[in-house]
Amino acid sequence: MSTVVFWSPVNGRGTSSHLILSALMITLTHHVRVLSMHMQRAGDSIEAALPVREDTMDHMTNIFATTGWNALLRLYLSCNLTRDKFRDYTVPLSRQLDLLPGARVQNGVDVIEEYSKYMPSVLKTASEVYDLVMLDAGNRDRMEREVLKDADVVVINLDQNLRVLEHYFGDTELKKDLENKKVIVTVGQYDADSHCSINNMKRRFNYKHPVIAVPYCTEFKDAWNRRDVPSYLQQNMNQDKKNGQRGEHASSIRELAKCIMDNAGLRTILKQLERGA
Repeated sequence: MSTVVFWSPVNGRGTSSHLILSALMITLTHHVRVLSMHMQRAGDSIEAALPVREDTMDHMTNIFATTGWNALLRLYLSCNLTRDKFRDYTVPLSRQLDLLPGARVQNGVDVIEEYSKYMPSVLKTASEVYDLVMLDAGNRDRMEREVLKDADVVVINLDQNLRVLEHYFGDTELKKDLENKKVIVTVGQYDADSHCSINNMKRRFNYKHPVIAVPYCTEFKDAWNRRDVPSYLQQNMNQDKKNGQRGEHASSIRELAKCIMDNAGLRTILKQLERGA
């Protein structure tokens, strides 16, 4: 129904972590079906936050032969990809959240160059299956920016580095790409004591749209390194700001999830369904 693309002009600004956290939060708190996907190699991007299956190598080889980008594209190129078959090529993370694993490719193959040309068709089919398709489009690369054209909502991931902010807000070409999009800006690793606060940032760049601060959280970082982010969020999703780092972090992810749902129009639809409209 709606495609949400996460992107950043530079590396390491929380694009992957913000996607997987908000996808998990949305499916834990709402009755919606969500697909999470990315444009990197298998095991990278959002997959780095998830547990590794303890299986034999033969079984893992079979898993990746029948799921993920490679298997999905084989079906697409044979003109057999339909909405009824799409979920068969994903990995369920929960009852409502699926993952399309990244590509298994040989060394030297540019994943983005190889697969981005198929992205519009894949997203179109996915949107017929899921209420929300959430794509990690990476950072910087021109081909990745092309994917923004297929988005209904764009989440731009920044930080408090003034040079990065000046580059983003001064990019006239990017402004044209985004002018008809619903845009949410996140500021990762947020330091509330920095002079580069959300209010100062919006004032300096005359920015009127949503900006969500996602503060640094030690326990989340440890969960990412353990590949245990789903369990971490389940345990902390209802923490409030009085619970310190964990509470501030959870509160920011709830705010981001709500903002995504609102901009995608899904909260309005859910309310209408609840009223029997």
